Amino acid sequence: MNRVAAAGDSIVPFPVGAEFATVTVMLNRKVFLAIAISLLAVACQREEPLTEAKARAIIEPYLQRREPTYAEVPQRVWWGPSSPKDAYDGLAVQTLRKLEQAGLVTVTESTRADGGMEYIAKVTQKGFPILGTAPSMRGPVYRGLICYKVYDNLRSFQQHPAQKTVGAAEIVWHYDEPTNLYPLFDTKINKPLKKPFFSHVSFWYEEHQWKFNVNVKKAEG
Repeated sequence: MNRVAAAGDSIVPFPVGAEFATVTVMLNRKVFLAIAISLLAVACQREEPLTEAKARAIIEPYLQRREPTYAEVPQRVWWGPSSPKDAYDGLAVQTLRKLEQAGLVTVTESTRADGGMEYIAKVTQKGFPILGTAPSMRGPVYRGLICYKVYDNLRSFQQHPAQKTVGAAEIVWHYDEPTNLYPLFDTKINKPLKKPFFSHVSFWYEEHQWKFNVNVKKAEG
């Protein structure tokens, strides 16, 4: 063991070499253990009866989000004897024409051999950074951000009569903050602004954690 001392100080021993490494490892283990205990304390949430106040605390971070809401329109719209025109086809053509007027796509109209009609849209340089693409049951679509889903509050909380850590409630929300694309997409289905909707949500305690799940994503009321 080496010793070091300043003038007038008492001699204080300190470890070197293998002894220093041993002390360092011991200190690192203590620090790691302290951190692990702290993280475990944070991760393990206390089990307690599920009340409305507790449900609100669980769901609060989720309610702070603004959820982007998109609308879609097929890149190709067509109809004919084998597939008659429906109401959605008309809305899709209206949407493509509005997007064309805004300079976001170009639309080619043609008459099919069977007497039907066909409209094919191609994104422009202006529309490329604004309109995304995605697959759908009607073929490839253009996809645009039209507004946001904004959460309002929690209501109609009920605790399970036999399981005190289980419950259910409703989350009230609405569509808001429309973008410039909102009026262009006639194909947006049931997305009126400011109108309240709600979602059913369930809560439960499992594996030292409070959990929730949105069971019914959208209902009117």
